[in-house]
Order: sequence, then structure tokens, then C-alpha cells
Amino acid sequence: MSSKINVPARVFTLFASELVILFGCFLAGAYTDSNIDSVPLFLLYDSGFIRIGIAVAFLVTGLFFRDLYADVRIRNRLALFQELCLIFGLAFIGQGVISYLDRNWIVPRRMMLPGSLFGFVAVFGWRLILDSAARSALTSGRVLFLGMSPTVARIAGHFEAHPESGMVTVGYLESGSGVAPARVARLGTMADLDGVLDKETPDSIVIGRREDIQPWWADEFLALRFGGIRVEEAGTLYERVFARKSVRDLWPQRLIFRETPGTGSSDMGLQSACSWIIALVLAAITLPLTLTIAALIRIGSQGPILVRETRTGLRDEPFGAYRFRCVGREGEYTAIGRFLRRHGLVWLPQLLNVLKGEMAMVGPRPERPLFARRMNELIPFYRQRHFVKPGMTGWARIHRERGEEQDSLQDLEYDLYYLENHATLLDLFILLLSLKTVVGIRRSAV
Repeated sequence: MSSKINVPARVFTLFASELVILFGCFLAGAYTDSNIDSVPLFLLYDSGFIRIGIAVAFLVTGLFFRDLYADVRIRNRLALFQELCLIFGLAFIGQGVISYLDRNWIVPRRMMLPGSLFGFVAVFGWRLILDSAARSALTSGRVLFLGMSPTVARIAGHFEAHPESGMVTVGYLESGSGVAPARVARLGTMADLDGVLDKETPDSIVIGRREDIQPWWADEFLALRFGGIRVEEAGTLYERVFARKSVRDLWPQRLIFRETPGTGSSDMGLQSACSWIIALVLAAITLPLTLTIAALIRIGSQGPILVRETRTGLRDEPFGAYRFRCVGREGEYTAIGRFLRRHGLVWLPQLLNVLKGEMAMVGPRPERPLFARRMNELIPFYRQRHFVKPGMTGWARIHRERGEEQDSLQDLEYDLYYLENHATLLDLFILLLSLKTVVGIRRSAV
């Protein structure tokens, strides 16, 4: 797996580790319950494993839907504390609901209370530890930019808006007379580099514009790197910070000569097989919902239930993508149509396209052929996104805020990142985040 998908990998590590931590905490709670004579017998013969599993499932589901697996870094510790209070409180309510159905499936009260207390403290502490590790892994300290560019300006703005990243911009050096954001200090020209290094002591040097760097400076940069100062290009830092490519800083050689994981025939075959299985399972699970939606569309207005639109697929091959009809005879959105679009259910029939092998569960957005041809002419590297099957959801779609208009250039940057880091783990991460989009979960402030 490429190292650049470290954020999803960390999130899955957090998820798996908290499963173990929470199970261990409830197990410890069992030893504090005087009504349990033998913990091993309780686990094996009194449905102990299942009881604890249900309680843990409630908690990790709450963590997921409260958006606490979006990142391992913490923006606000008080907000995290409050969110954990809410989630553990809901877990107690869940236990109460289960007790009305069958008391044999709930965790005993004298075990639930200490187990939850242990779990609360352990999860909060564990997240503080991972937050500290994540900040150090991203990179730390002061950053000096060599040359100003739109990419540099965006990175510097992100550092200012997100102090939790641990990154601080000390300024930039520029030999020309370009205009820079007012909040980024110009410290001089390239000739002043040695003096600025001694005065500002940056931890990282980021090359914003290659054309400002002379070939004979390579030895000096190499010496800086061995001296503990990180030297990298702005496009590389941009990719690590935003989890997407910078098209402005992307050289064609990187796409031509760099091996792209997940786009070989065997990888594509594995993705197609996994997508087909997932689509089949989802089609079976959502069949009652699909039939209900179809009936409401038929009752609400005249016309077909499904609409088939031509889209560009793998290697620019056109195909017919299915969706629910959302408008009436006059072109106005129906009540059910607005609901379907709000929750992303309008694309549910695309499961048929996945089953037919025309789409995958995860991939770039399928575009209209005319729009795709125009983008191929206007935007470099746009055709690269058609090297994989289009998806019902994707890396670009989950990063687009609800109601935000489509930005083709921004989507392309996310799609290129996905192409380079394509892996089963990343696909699963995208599918899980897409689930929150369907139910309307927004990002929290934690």
C-alpha cells in the first residue's frame, strides 16, 4: 500500500484499536461485578461475548456517525469530551431498548457502569496519544517557502486556519515581484537564504516554484536535509496536507513513469469482483426501500420511474447510467425527487450498472460525454480519471461539502490522488464515509 494513504490507514488503526480497547474495558468491568461468579463461564455460557459485542457495536457506531473517525487529530479536546459523553449516554439508552426486547442480550448493570467508565477514560486517553503521534508524523514546526505560487498560498492559508496541524509559516523568499497573500511575510530574495535560515531556524523548506531553483543549489539542499531540515516541493506537501494532487505542480513524467497501484488488470479484476459482491448485497438489503421509492415516484407524477443517461466510462467508453426520476412533466422537482437528491438516494439504481460491470462502487464521477471531451481539452491530465471505472461514490465526492457546487479541477485533483493510491483499504474507507453522506451526517468540530 502506498504510504500516502496514511490518513485512512490511521483511521482504520484507530477503529480496530478502539474495538479491542472497549472490549477489554467491558471485560475488566465483568471482573468488578460481584454477581458474576466466573467471568470465563459468563463469556462462554451466558452469551457474555455477544453482550459485550453489542455494547461495543453501539459505541463504535456512535463514534462513526458522530464523525469521530474522520481523522485521528483533535481540534478541540472539550468538544471530544462532550461527544464521548453523548455517545456513551446513547449506548446506555440502547441497552435500555434491548432490555425491552430480551434482557438476556444486555450487559449487566453492575458490569455496564464500570465498563463504560473504563472505556470512556481509555478512549479519551488513547485519542490524545494518537493525536500527538499524528501531529508529529505530518511534520512539525516552522516552514519556509522558496517562491510564491497559488499552491504555496493555499498551503499557508490552511496552516493559519488549522493550528492543530502543528505547522507555522515563517514566510517566503521571492526573487521576482509577485503578489503574495497579505498574511504571508516576504523575508527577502533567494540570495538571503543563508541569513534567513540562521535567523528563523525553519524545520522545513518548501520549494514553491521550481524555476527559481538553480541546479547548482542541489548540494546545499542536500546538506540542509542531512542537517535535519526537511526539503520538499510544494506539490508534495499539498498532496500530504489535502489528500489530493496539485494539478498546477504535477509533471507529466510523474504520471508516465511512476507506478500507479491498483490500476493493473489483476487489481481492476479484484475491484470489479468486490464491487459486484457489495452491489449484490446492497441491492438485496435496499430492495424494500427501492420498491417504496419506485411506488412513490409512480404515485407522485406521471412518467418513467428510472432515467437512463449516457455517461463516459472506462477508457472513454459510453454507457447508460441509471437514476430515479426526480422531476414532473413540467420539469419541476417533485417532493420525493427533492428528498432523493438531498440524501443521495437518486443514484441508488446505479447498483444495476455495477452489477452489469459498467461501474464500480468507488471511482471517479461518471460524466456526460460532451462535458468529458470538453474537460479533456481544457484541463491537463483529465483523461487519466477514465483509466478506472467510474464509481457510485468516490474520493472527490466524499470531500465535497453538502450543497457545494462541483469544481471539476478540484475533483480531478482528488481523482488523481485516488488513482495513484488506489487500494482496497481506501475503497472501504470511502464507502464508510459515503454512508454518513446518505444519512446526512456533517463533520463535527472535534
